[in-house]
This record gives sequence, C-alpha cells and structure tokens, in this order.
Amino acid sequence: MHDHSRRNFLHKLLGGSMAGASILEMGFFRAAVARAQAPASTSRLFDIQKVADGVYFALAHPQALTNCNAAIFVNSQDVLVVDAHSKPSAAASLIAQIKTEVTPKPVRSLVNTHFHWDHTQGDPAYRASGSKVDIIASETTKQLLASSASSRLKDSLDGVPQIIDGLKARLAKAATAADKAFYAEQIRQAEAYQAEMRGFTPELPDITFKDSYVLKDRAHDLHIEFHGRAHTAGDVVVFCPQKRAIATGDAVIGFLPNINDGYPREWPRTINSISQRAANRLMPGHGPVQNNHDRLTQFRNYIEELTGIVEPAKKAGKPLAEVRASITPASLKTLQSNGFGAYVSDNLNKYTVYAGSRTAFEDRLAANIDAVYNNLDRA
Repeated sequence: MHDHSRRNFLHKLLGGSMAGASILEMGFFRAAVARAQAPASTSRLFDIQKVADGVYFALAHPQALTNCNAAIFVNSQDVLVVDAHSKPSAAASLIAQIKTEVTPKPVRSLVNTHFHWDHTQGDPAYRASGSKVDIIASETTKQLLASSASSRLKDSLDGVPQIIDGLKARLAKAATAADKAFYAEQIRQAEAYQAEMRGFTPELPDITFKDSYVLKDRAHDLHIEFHGRAHTAGDVVVFCPQKRAIATGDAVIGFLPNINDGYPREWPRTINSISQRAANRLMPGHGPVQNNHDRLTQFRNYIEELTGIVEPAKKAGKPLAEVRASITPASLKTLQSNGFGAYVSDNLNKYTVYAGSRTAFEDRLAANIDAVYNNLDRA
C-alpha cells in the first residue's frame, strides 16, 4: 500500500498551476458553486476553526490533489479569504462552508499568498460566486502566474492518464478492503481533476503590490506583506494586528517545506522578519494552527541547518547523490530537537494521503536535500 506508485501520485502533480477560465467555462464553475452550496451537498472538504473574534482557519482534509488551508477574516461588511486551493470545486466547497458555518457576508477579497497550483487554481470559483471579488497578490506572484501557470497545469494534466493507469493496476492487486477503497478514491479524484481542469487558462490578480498592501476596516486592519523570498520569489503573509493573527501561506507550514521553487539561503531571514509581527496565532498553508512561535522557529532552523550542510558539500564538489546519502533524519539536530521531527512527520500522516507511510517523511527530506543543492545559486 505504501509503495513508490502511491507516494509518487502526488509528486507527479506538484508542478500544475492554473488561475482562471474562459467565459464559457464560467457556467461550469457556477454550477459547481451551486452544487457545493446545495443543502444536500456532501462536498465538505475543510474543518473550520475559530482562531479569534472574526478570524477563522479552514484546515484542509487530505485529498489526492492537495488543497491548501485557508484563513478567513470577517470584516464589518464582507470577508477576505487567504488562498484558493487546487481547483474551483474545492474553493466552491469552502465558500459554501463559510456561508453556513461562519457568516452570510459575501467574500469580496481573495489573497493568493504565492503562485502554486494548490493555492490559486480555485480562484475562478470566487469570481463565479455572485460577488465582485478582488484577487490580491504580490507583483512577483502575478508575474510567475503569467509566465508559468499554463505550462504547469499542462504538465500535471499530461501526467494524469499514466497515474490513473498505475492506480488501476494497484487496485487490481490490492488485497484488503482498505487498500481497494484507497486506490478507488484516488482514481476518482484524479479523473475528477482531469475533467475539471482540462482547457483552463490563467486568470491573474487584480491588485498587486511590491512590499505591502493594507486594508483598513472597522472590524480590524489587514496587512498583506512581502517579507522576502522564501517558498517562492513572491510569498506574502496576511497579518491582523488587532487579533494577533497571521496567515503565512507556505512560508511557514506544519510539514517539512517544499523547496523546489524556494530560496534556501534567504528563507530563514524571511521567517525572521515574519516573526517580528506580534502574532501568536499562526495559520499555515498546510498543517494545523500554531499558537506560538515555537514551531515557526524550528521550521526556520531546519532550513538553515540543512542549507548549512549542503552548501559546503556542494562547494567541495561532492555530487548530489553523495550529499543525499550522507544526510538522514537522525543526523539533523533540528529534527531531533524538541519533537520537531515527530511533529512534521505526524502532520504529514494526519493531513495528507501519505497517512501511515513510513517512507513519506524520508522522501520529503530527500527532496529537500535535492532542492537546496539545486537552488543554492538561484538568482
């Protein structure tokens, strides 16, 4: 059950990104929104938790094509949502939950913390929800969406048929009811993704900024801020000073990081800057709410330690395979300190379809080593 094909299912789809749709496709999105908002809907994909007065956190359920979490800020007249998930139907599901579980106020603002597919491909659902919605992002995120969203989506869709075939082969060999149910559900989700995302074109943010953009409301202020390059070149956070709450996107998460588009030398400094904000309620892009800075600091230290090991090895001319073989979870002090390794491993099991895999954590560490090695000299 925990073999390479299962683990590779998500990996092959990590490159896809989409942020929009044609006018003809909007009818489909509106239908998806209507289905998700129907009383009999069973498409609940998030657990919504109250973080502070007017601040909520939508923790994503595990899905074959990962949905990010969302942060929800209820303003005096409307709502701002942070991040939009992997597809419009997922975003429509959250819109429905907000209306039934949080507030009937309309969503009028949507922040894309960065350009990745699992944070932006649901954007069209907000446009189809019946309210005028401003999509807000950094200038760099808009540029990255414009240059890469279509190609990354095409890459993901091109790989889906092979993935489905592999999953069907695994289903045919599955020995237990649990394994059969797992593979059948992954096939269903992959086919649904393929059908929903085929033919999309990127949709870009309406409002962009270089360093910061502030929304002032009677309920609270929302500071949308770029603190430096980290997970991508354009990451932003959303900070509410009155509620001491901050949505970090993937600059800080509850798993080991994804560094494929990251800046390992700069990322720790960016987290240092984020940590200066007076927030004790951290809402990450993946994983659970963090109620202090302990895990943020450990996450930062892990990136710094790994970079500090890989960089001199690369400068010494050691090949990547040799560097990768020399680093294990046990060899990293940050993973052994104060339960951080167990924390990120447990979260990977709880909040992704990797549940129960004994190699998923090691695979993610290996991917981190590769990405640090390859990205050290990124301009």
